[in-house]
Amino acid sequence: MHICMVVFGDLPYDFRVYRQARALADAGNRVSLVASDFASAPLPDSWAAFDLHLIPIDRRRSLRYSYPYFWRRAARQARALSADVYHAHDLDALWPAARAARQRHVPLVYDSHELFARQSSLVGRPLVRGFWEFCEGRLLRRVHRVLTVSDAIAVDLQRRYGLVDTPAVIRNLPPWRPPQDDTRLRCALGLLADPEPLALYQGGFLTDNGLAEVIDAMRYIEVGRLVLLGGGPTEAALKAQVAGAGLTERVRFLPKVPFPELHEWTCGADVGVCVIKPTGDSFMWSLPNKLFEYFIAGLPVVAGDTPQIRQVITDTGAGVVANARDPVAIAGALRSLFGDVGLRRQLSAAAQVAARRYCWEEEAPRLLALYASL
Repeated sequence: MHICMVVFGDLPYDFRVYRQARALADAGNRVSLVASDFASAPLPDSWAAFDLHLIPIDRRRSLRYSYPYFWRRAARQARALSADVYHAHDLDALWPAARAARQRHVPLVYDSHELFARQSSLVGRPLVRGFWEFCEGRLLRRVHRVLTVSDAIAVDLQRRYGLVDTPAVIRNLPPWRPPQDDTRLRCALGLLADPEPLALYQGGFLTDNGLAEVIDAMRYIEVGRLVLLGGGPTEAALKAQVAGAGLTERVRFLPKVPFPELHEWTCGADVGVCVIKPTGDSFMWSLPNKLFEYFIAGLPVVAGDTPQIRQVITDTGAGVVANARDPVAIAGALRSLFGDVGLRRQLSAAAQVAARRYCWEEEAPRLLALYASL
């Protein structure tokens, strides 16, 4: 089977797309990708296994320009590939994939990575949110299979758009690997000989995703540091917040790392931070991949009190939960782990047990079964 995936995203850092493409290719399928190219980092060699068709996108241009530009070119390129199935990764890639699938008279798969129209950045923007919901509702009529990242989002999509079948849930889980003793995180920070514990946040710096509160929490902590590994639209504001609070020694920033290297960087921390505010339904019901990347690295987690995340932490016993809107509560959770090596070891052991359950090796068969059902 020839599968064409359409992606408006940053491939060097998009592990979900790679994992799915790799699983489908390993099962004997030919996989092509029509994707945006932001030239943010060299594409890892692992992508060479696929037939890539990259569309350059200038990050300096507004999305009002970039989206239509990508959609037109992606639709033409996808149709020219004459695939047997088209697979759209998220709502912003669904139109070109749907157009190509309709013209080729072949099935269309839609992977909703989140509640796209309910992102926190669209709270208070009813016209933009309404546009995306209108597009999603119309295009879903052409979709043969829907998959998403959590049970709650699957139920929401079914209810919101009146879908006959509940979307398949294929969680955003990393492949299992053993934790490693790795020093590159501390070396990059110049803290190799520093005994203070490190709390790590890795991922996007997004609108209202709790990072401002985590930084504010560091004002109440005397021992321990916070590392923000990633990038995104709020980076400048977060750095200004750190400088304004006099926290430049306690809160450090590092640029995002391509996913083939991420596990080793993660293993260099002592605590993982996944404190997401429930602003917008997408954050409320999210189940971020960073949570499971921390498990596989053997890190105890300080987690936000949202339903899906709280359930995982409760089931695994691999972390502590704090109110993501309350910096004092976050500080208390961090302080409890920074100051208690025995507790960190206990939760680390639970995280490593959980990693065997929450890994891509357990999830990939669901993706293959979905494709077999086509």
